[in-house]
Amino acid sequence: MRKENFIFLFIFSIIFPLFFSPYTYATRSRLSGMGELSIVIEDESNMINLWDFAGNPAGFLADEKGSVIKGDFLWDRYRITNLRYYDYHYHTYSRYNADGNVFNSRISSSFRRQGDFALAAEGNHFFRQSDFQNQKSELTYPEIFMVFSKSLNALTAVGADLGYVEYTLQSSYKPSRSVTRFKTKYFRAEIGAGRRLSSEVTLAATLGCESVDSDEKFYLSDFHTFWVSVHSIVEIEQRLKLGFKTIFNLRRADFRYSLPGNEKYYFACLSLRAIYDLTSKLRMGLLFFHNELFSGFYYPLEQFFRPARPEAFAVGHWGIGCSYKFTHNTLVGLEYHFRNSSEPDPGYPDPALMHEALNLGVEAKPSEALSVRGGYIRTATNQNPVRGYPGLSYTWENALTLGFGYEPHEWNLSFDLSYRYSFKKFKQWYSDWDVESGKHTLSISFKKVL
Repeated sequence: MRKENFIFLFIFSIIFPLFFSPYTYATRSRLSGMGELSIVIEDESNMINLWDFAGNPAGFLADEKGSVIKGDFLWDRYRITNLRYYDYHYHTYSRYNADGNVFNSRISSSFRRQGDFALAAEGNHFFRQSDFQNQKSELTYPEIFMVFSKSLNALTAVGADLGYVEYTLQSSYKPSRSVTRFKTKYFRAEIGAGRRLSSEVTLAATLGCESVDSDEKFYLSDFHTFWVSVHSIVEIEQRLKLGFKTIFNLRRADFRYSLPGNEKYYFACLSLRAIYDLTSKLRMGLLFFHNELFSGFYYPLEQFFRPARPEAFAVGHWGIGCSYKFTHNTLVGLEYHFRNSSEPDPGYPDPALMHEALNLGVEAKPSEALSVRGGYIRTATNQNPVRGYPGLSYTWENALTLGFGYEPHEWNLSFDLSYRYSFKKFKQWYSDWDVESGKHTLSISFKKVL
């Protein structure tokens, strides 16, 4: 883990979360401003329903009422300090800093005819740049997504979605002024159906496929995946909400290098989220995710010039939380998240990792249209099992968040803004040498009901 030219694998932290979640999502800046709470706070961006939770296009019709236009914009600027550079001419180590930026803009428009059908189109543009001592990298991609949902009767709905992304990764090696550029094309299609079995239980399923086609030297393999997914949403007396989702995947990978040839294999994912209102003020939440794709262990300390197989990011995720309403206009939430990659990627000798996060958030409404928010996040990453000499390989981060929301009902408009400052220390990154990073993140979201 302490190599200077450590081959970090950031690109699929961007790609693969898209593979397993709905593209057309609601505004996210509210939760970002209140400590990134995601378990106990059920708002329009992460409801326990067929669309937000299960990603089933059949649930898109019931996700909202009416036609809307949405936009989400994010700017992330970071600096990494105390990096180490080896001068081969003088045979000495020196310190240097690295900088990076992330820009992400997403706009969607949806049309709904209540009780009949809904359709939406979304466009997204992503840009990330990092500038290290010898390496400068840029990742860009445009993304197009479309979804359609149709009601067959009062209890049954069907839907379909299509997505296409084209990734371009450009890396320049400064000493030789050489430049490499690679492209990866990603396509996804899915059909779904859902039926309400009773007033408490909804059962649904999807069939889908995806493909990744990359430049010959860019990726260890192209692959094609087919899956079937089963979902269930349970609501009991407006006190308990439960979401269940399981995915069975069949993937064919076309390897080119160490193991040339084709390989077919199966894998499964399971996720569960529950919210229970103990009283009118106190709420409990629980989350379990088997084989979650997570790669935030080392962000932003990556030179993302070479990707990895998606299985390298599969972790187990447990989360628990609670929220309490002190008054009608004041809400406080607390969550604990634990992620564990118990088996290291066999293609790399790096150890497995465990990641913990404590999230605290608060929201207050001085008036009916105005909301103010704040939060604190503490994260820590360690090796699993813990090992290392002369001490532990340990990474921690502190983050403060602030948020603001404005929603004048007569305008049918909502506006949310959030700001986050993060300070992260990578302890003993180079044996006994620590590395630090500071990050500023600004997020803006709006939603207009037509």
